[in-house]
Amino acid sequence: MTVVEILKVLSDTNRLRILNLLYVQELCVCELEYLLGISQSNLSKHLRLMSDAGFLESRRQNKFAYYKIKASVFSEHPFLTTIFETELNKEEFLMEEINKLSHYQKSELTCHSITALIV
Repeated sequence: MTVVEILKVLSDTNRLRILNLLYVQELCVCELEYLLGISQSNLSKHLRLMSDAGFLESRRQNKFAYYKIKASVFSEHPFLTTIFETELNKEEFLMEEINKLSHYQKSELTCHSITALIV
């Protein structure tokens, strides 16, 4: 992945929001949809673009698709660690979403219950 491809991925607010949460932990599509309040079709478009660029890896567990940032992305492009650990913390809306993730982690919600809420 080239720096230009990385910057294209980072140039969209929704992709930054997704990556900001995935930097903390692997998440299911329904969890991302719930936490970010964006439609599944919009989310899928962004996840596909980031996967195609080599940013994400995914796995399936039953009917759920889970995504995480590839570890190699940070080892091959160390400047990204600075962006995620320092620069994104300066954005209030991104920190609010990290707080929402923290509340979600402490809740009893699961992918199954989220799916029922979203539908």
